[in-house]
Amino acid sequence: MDRVTGVALVFSALGCVAIDGGAVEASWVLSTNDGQRRISDCGCTCPPIAKIRFQLVPLSGGPDPCLGRASCQFSCDSWSGATRFDIPPDTYAISLVPAGADGKDIASSPSDPCRAGGGVDPLVREVKKGGLTQLNALMVHADCALECGGSDSTKVCGR
Repeated sequence: MDRVTGVALVFSALGCVAIDGGAVEASWVLSTNDGQRRISDCGCTCPPIAKIRFQLVPLSGGPDPCLGRASCQFSCDSWSGATRFDIPPDTYAISLVPAGADGKDIASSPSDPCRAGGGVDPLVREVKKGGLTQLNALMVHADCALECGGSDSTKVCGR
């Protein structure tokens, strides 16, 4: 084997990814709950959103394969994320769930002074082994923190 072939084989081996299922990828945008303003900084949401988690509900029944898995959570400020190729093939209702710094889902009720949640209904998509299921950009809604513009609807919520 010549030197060029050997180097090519080494680099191709380093790029391998275990394929034990499919992967899911999405981007997100933060918007105020009324949908009127963009939120440009995850630290400006009320309550603060630190992470975004994929929620995958199998239409065939069974548990969410992303529940409790760090590989399905991403820093809110990364604005996108993709799981590993280990999601079992199935058809899922997929949504994004905001989480706090502790990694726990932010569950808001109408009586809370600050509210955050997924901005769209779950999208139904099929996940295939070895395939990448892309969701494009999804909305996540939250209130704008007072220190970032609060109720001033004339500007983007940000620092």
